[in-house]
Amino acid sequence: MTTLPMLAATLLLEGFMAHAWVPTAGERALAEDLARAGLTASTLRAGLREAPPGRLAAALEPVTVAMESTLPTLEAKELRVLSQLLDRIAAPPL
Repeated sequence: MTTLPMLAATLLLEGFMAHAWVPTAGERALAEDLARAGLTASTLRAGLREAPPGRLAAALEPVTVAMESTLPTLEAKELRVLSQLLDRIAAPPL
């Protein structure tokens, strides 16, 4: 089951895989930085400070808030979806 914070990231991954959404150069750079830095609340928050406005930043914001929460709201399998999204965006286009 996908929790609400992960919904936008899940839909964005699906859109990317279906070629319905193409990240901007700034979003691709953000994904590369985050894929390299790892998925923690602090790396996501730091990335969002410099992030260009767009769908990727909008999808990352609720995930970051959930990770910063004292309540465990995200499961490891959900974070794998976010990791897949960032890795696929960061990969050089074919």
